[in-house]
Amino acid sequence: MLLLRLEGARWQFSFLFIGMLGLSIGDAVSADGADSTRPNVLFLVVDDLNDWVGCLGGNRDARTPNIDQFAEQSVLFRNAHCQVALCNASRTSVLTGMYASTTGIFANSLKHAGPVYQSATQMPVWFREHGYRTMCMGKIYHNDHGKKAYWDEVGPKTLRWGPEPPEGRQFTKRFGDRVQDSLAWAALDIERGEMPDEQIATWAKTKLEEEHQQPFFLALGFYKPHTPMTAPKRYFDLFDREKLAMPEVLENDLDDVPEIGKRWVLDRSDLIADDAVDQYSPTYRRELVHAYHACVALTDDCIGQVLSHLKNSEYADNTIVVLFSDHGWHLGEKHHWRKWMPWEESTRSLMALHAPGVSRDGSVCDRTVGLIDIYPTLAELCGLDPPAQLEGESFVRLLVDPKDEWTRPALTSTKAGNHTVRSDRWRYIRYRDGSEELYDHEKDPHEWHNLANQPELQPVKEQHAHWIDVLTEGEIIE
Repeated sequence: MLLLRLEGARWQFSFLFIGMLGLSIGDAVSADGADSTRPNVLFLVVDDLNDWVGCLGGNRDARTPNIDQFAEQSVLFRNAHCQVALCNASRTSVLTGMYASTTGIFANSLKHAGPVYQSATQMPVWFREHGYRTMCMGKIYHNDHGKKAYWDEVGPKTLRWGPEPPEGRQFTKRFGDRVQDSLAWAALDIERGEMPDEQIATWAKTKLEEEHQQPFFLALGFYKPHTPMTAPKRYFDLFDREKLAMPEVLENDLDDVPEIGKRWVLDRSDLIADDAVDQYSPTYRRELVHAYHACVALTDDCIGQVLSHLKNSEYADNTIVVLFSDHGWHLGEKHHWRKWMPWEESTRSLMALHAPGVSRDGSVCDRTVGLIDIYPTLAELCGLDPPAQLEGESFVRLLVDPKDEWTRPALTSTKAGNHTVRSDRWRYIRYRDGSEELYDHEKDPHEWHNLANQPELQPVKEQHAHWIDVLTEGEIIE
């Protein structure tokens, strides 16, 4: 059990046995009743970042010293997954704490949002209602800040995913409407501070220098490595393109994938991105890998600036920091580019959380958690009553003991009726027509061998299918 000692605006948890008092973390935090004693929250989200981060080991060439350093100063969740591998739907799930099967939001539009979503308490609104000053800049929602009414302050507008390649987007110029995925890159000759992510970092530093009379919820949404993969040339110069490790791709990887999943890859347009990459030029695949690394390095630099400024501010010891990516990204794996698919490259997300005095910093947690669990976790850490709508589960106990028991897997949806469950060892996919995939991550981390037809694994499938039924109860499939 944990006991909180409040010291002015700072907070500190002592790991003492006080079970006879019957206090929870929330009870202890709220015991004083004064807003000024509550921890601040720095909420950092990155667009389209997969596991090509040093601390996650997804690619040996990753240059992410700042994210890696933060991982060493927090609890790193190496098996975190989004609830939909698409920007709007993923962020909707995070910021409402609800599954897509509940809200009806599976895509980059809100037009199918159900009444449950319309009445949901958005995370920044909830913090604001509890005495927090809410501030944001960059991409928090799919359209940046969502509604202005959610926030006390919204930072300046930027070029978002720009600047564009000076010579135009390569695929658009060559293939036009034949290919849906506009995979483009450019090494930009621009001054420091001209990239949107750099501007976000600069604005955030000014917020951390201000005197705040109430706790703050500061949300920053970094745009890169989202396409077009443009970054200042100095980040490209960090890498030797010819020596970069390329993704491992199995030539016949889609052969044992059910027809629905196969069609999602092959029917996206007249010319699928993987074929377009090869047709564009023999070197374009390597160029895109290079550009992705450069964009990740840019964002890592910007995140490092913010975290360094926080460390040197008066808020360092009283600020929870959560850093995560909204979903993963394919660079040719399973012959797919971008995101949205039910496989590991799409669903796996970076997530690390530092809570002063609570998190066992420097630890790694391999329990399978979802981004949907961030909302209830922040509620518990801040000692606030969570909204009744939340469908995730607080993982505060994993911050205290990363090896603590955790039986709940992560659920990811791809259109209504198509769901994948990721547990510590297995990925199970069930499509709306009943077809299935099953992968054993202990033996097959690339998900190359679909084991769904092996009779001896029927109990594994049933166990994971049960979680789909439980977590998507009430889903309406048209």
